Amino acid sequence: MEVITVRRDFLGGIDVETRRLRPGESITFGRGAPGKPVDLRLDDPVVSQEAGVLSAVKDYWEISNLSRRYAYVVENLEGGGFVRLSPGTVDAPIPFETARVRVPGRQDQVTFLVLAPLKRRLATEHDTAGPLPPYPPYPLDPAAAYFLVLTALCEPQLRDPGSDVVPGVPQIRRRLASMGLSRSAVDYHLDFLAGAKFRLQPPGQVRGNDWRPCAVAGHALRFGLVTRAHLVLLPPL
Repeated sequence: MEVITVRRDFLGGIDVETRRLRPGESITFGRGAPGKPVDLRLDDPVVSQEAGVLSAVKDYWEISNLSRRYAYVVENLEGGGFVRLSPGTVDAPIPFETARVRVPGRQDQVTFLVLAPLKRRLATEHDTAGPLPPYPPYPLDPAAAYFLVLTALCEPQLRDPGSDVVPGVPQIRRRLASMGLSRSAVDYHLDFLAGAKFRLQPPGQVRGNDWRPCAVAGHALRFGLVTRAHLVLLPPL
């Protein structure tokens, strides 16, 4: 049976005991208080008494942010990228196998590590060779910066289904000017979407990165990963 391990972050300043969760099991984390014990104690006065819940599922894990004021961040320690958990987020699925959870503290962030099992391989030695279907391997977090980049990328075609316009990096930067994203930041999010999220490959012998915007937008629109309802996330035109 697969086990998820929650343990001390050796880069952090908080010493927490190791916890191991089997599928279906959960733990609470936070500052705790008399009469309100938590499983994973984060000893910082800014952290909520019950800051969140972490649950093991079959081959991934979920986390809830019970804070009313602060967002948490879950970092992928293997391939880059992160998930931002807005206050009140419940049961957010996390696909990362090695992750750092960051909770705001008084002077610095309180952190701990989550080590999840490797995903099960669907292919066997009897399977025929061939490309994997282009289904999105990871869930998307509408609160994350990469999702806003994705929404801006798909915006012209969401507003006008007959359009074939796909914005480039400069256009996305202007559309999301209030976020203050640099060109390298937009490039990073496009790389993250194309590689880590959708696992897309450049067509044929194409070199460079010019293929990414059209490929990412086409994939997201084809599978309905971004819809007109998500346009409210963007700054007003």
